[in-house]
Amino acid sequence: MKKNLKFTKGIEVVGSAIIENPKGQILLVRSQKWHNKWTLPGGHLEPGENILTSQIREAQEETGLKLKAIAIVAWGELINSKDFYRPAHFIYFDIYCRTKGGRIRLETRELNKYLWVAPDQALKKNLAETYDKTIKAFIRFKKNQK
Repeated sequence: MKKNLKFTKGIEVVGSAIIENPKGQILLVRSQKWHNKWTLPGGHLEPGENILTSQIREAQEETGLKLKAIAIVAWGELINSKDFYRPAHFIYFDIYCRTKGGRIRLETRELNKYLWVAPDQALKKNLAETYDKTIKAFIRFKKNQK
């Protein structure tokens, strides 16, 4: 266990959404909280929310898109990320969802840019810590669905 780390919010349950459009591209967003590295939309679970509902809510709030949850594709733990703006201990669940409509309207307090990209090309971007693991899990999930 790492000593002398202070996690002011305790252990946080969070997640992100891999949003797929009809062309098979996924949405990457750039976040100031992650030192302007590419991430996926998402955030904290609220008390009483389930994982799928919370990440659809968070992703819709951050992007303006209407979404449909498909499955949880990745989960894990991230302790004191080198990329996150403050010390944090995250337990995360990342979901796969599809667009149902709407147009992108980024929530600019947290996000400053977006990009639609093929999943394999997303892995070549400057991703924040653990997002490569999530995208690889999504790619495996899609292959297993065929």
